[in-house]
Amino acid sequence: MKLILKPMILLTVFIIILAGCSTSTMDHSDMDHSQMDHTNEVEEQNETQQVERSDGKVVVNLEAKKTHWMFNNDIIEDIWTYNGSLPGQEIRVQEGDHVVINLTNSLDVPTALHPHGVPVPNEMDGVPGVTQNAIMPGETFTYEFVADTPGTYWYHSHQDGANQLGMGLYGALVIEPKDQPDYDLDKVIMIDEWSSMGMENMDHRDMDHGDHSNMDHGDHSNRGDDSNDPSHAEMMNMMYDTLIVNGKTSPAIEAIEVTEDDTIKLRFVNTGLFTQVINIPGHEFKVTHYDGQQVNEPELISDTAIRIAPAERYDVEIQMDQPGAWGIEVYAEENENLRGLIPLVYTGFADDELETAGSIQTFLEITDYGSAMDFNLGEITKEFDMILSSNDGGETFKINDKQMTTKDFESHEDHEIYEVEEGDVVKVNIVNDTDVDHPMHLHGHFFYVISRNGEHVTGSPIKKETLNVRPNESYEIVFVADNPGNWMFHCHELHHASGGMVSEVRYYGYTPAFTPDPNVPNKPE
Repeated sequence: MKLILKPMILLTVFIIILAGCSTSTMDHSDMDHSQMDHTNEVEEQNETQQVERSDGKVVVNLEAKKTHWMFNNDIIEDIWTYNGSLPGQEIRVQEGDHVVINLTNSLDVPTALHPHGVPVPNEMDGVPGVTQNAIMPGETFTYEFVADTPGTYWYHSHQDGANQLGMGLYGALVIEPKDQPDYDLDKVIMIDEWSSMGMENMDHRDMDHGDHSNMDHGDHSNRGDDSNDPSHAEMMNMMYDTLIVNGKTSPAIEAIEVTEDDTIKLRFVNTGLFTQVINIPGHEFKVTHYDGQQVNEPELISDTAIRIAPAERYDVEIQMDQPGAWGIEVYAEENENLRGLIPLVYTGFADDELETAGSIQTFLEITDYGSAMDFNLGEITKEFDMILSSNDGGETFKINDKQMTTKDFESHEDHEIYEVEEGDVVKVNIVNDTDVDHPMHLHGHFFYVISRNGEHVTGSPIKKETLNVRPNESYEIVFVADNPGNWMFHCHELHHASGGMVSEVRYYGYTPAFTPDPNVPNKPE
């Protein structure tokens, strides 16, 4: 069911949202972290960990199911979870482990699981209609791969993605290296957003193109020329009013508790739809990894904020040498409703008011951070352009003027296809001709960022699989075609993907290991 909200209806919705914001957002000065309720009175927080080692394998049993969840004392919703928690159960394994994930679908809609960022075999990538058929209600599918690339990753649904991630189907996946440093604390921080108005009043199963409000962000053909109709960005900002950190919102965001002289590692993961800003107060820190891949000789920095786009990960290492009670600020630049504090509290300071970093002077620039080092991927054998565009002001999104639809993706007809051969060294020139961010995610491969806006990278080599391309930016990236298959290369603001911003990297001569079932409603986004 599609719901097209016209101006008068939207005014009413906006008033409701403003009223709701009083319970989901608050001024930092009013936060009393000492009174935070870290218990959950609705769902069972401590379900048995469904992980075991058997026959040399790490076996993880996940169940996708509906769960009653308390974000804080005022916001309680029915959400979708893996094993009854938000985020889903953390999967933490060691480099070299043989990982088996058994996903049982106890929802009443089809689903799937994508191990985001992990270069798995193509048939384990979890994209319905591309690498498998969606897992129907009551069915179980097994994902199996060797964890041979250490790093911070995550897993999430890739069936009707904007909808199902928005409902809660995501979790952390960490592959620890054999030489993992001995941290006093190693914690994943998953950032998301929620629509408190939308959750109460909309049936998620009827949503089209993945918006929590039943609004169709991917097809606004009825919008016409009425200048009073809201844009995609305006509707997004109106609907999403609550910042979520590890499944909780203020004032219930769990504190990071430390002791003086601790060395801690914080693994930030953006699971949502907005580019977020992370502002760490009072301490010097190092950014050690992008998307789980190591930064060469990262230097200590301070008074520097980090922009983290949807699907990106940044690992941060901090030496705890400034005793006190601190608040790590997280907020969306493009949505003032999405704002919160993560308490970072030393032993003995639990009753102190949180101190924040204040105004931001500098943002991390990854193109000149860390130390340069030589690397050689070989001679470029294929080169492609990727022009990101929208010819209607942001209601549909295209790559090289081609727009993916679910029907088209199954027939492989109209969306952009980059054909490669195994062993190719592939260069892609990405240009953002729109006025919004596009975090572009390549499945199955890492790439190196060579230049931004025509200027070569001068810092550490930048190895990633999700790259945020901001308005009017251009990048050159290079990857080696070393993982045969058919792989999606798409925007991870998933409304943009459902609106058409999806391409495909296809290996010449590759035959998929599955046959699309016409009776299964595969929706790769």
